[in-house]
Amino acid sequence: MKSHPSFEHMKDTGDYYVVVVEDTNLGQIVATATLITEHKFIHSCAKRGRVEEVVVSDVCRGKQLGKLLVSTLTLLSKKLNCYKITLECAPKNVAFYQKFGYGASEETYMQCRFLD
Repeated sequence: MKSHPSFEHMKDTGDYYVVVVEDTNLGQIVATATLITEHKFIHSCAKRGRVEEVVVSDVCRGKQLGKLLVSTLTLLSKKLNCYKITLECAPKNVAFYQKFGYGASEETYMQCRFLD
């Protein structure tokens, strides 16, 4: 199977860490999450981690896979010497992420969307 050129680019940068959980019985990926690291000038080019795309398939919810993904990426960000790790989530998911030490910040999340 040939991978998408954008995925190859992501791999080559060394800034993307994609964690997947595969159900070997089904031969399918049932959960995934991504850690993206970036250097921040205002912090002497120290690394910041950002968790994105935490997804667990409907049939595997309640099996602690989300917990496994988030704890893995949080630990990885520490090992990579990130000075902080952030994520964006829906209000209904705040309590879940708080279990891992994440807390709401005073910053306001804003966006400008170009595609639907």
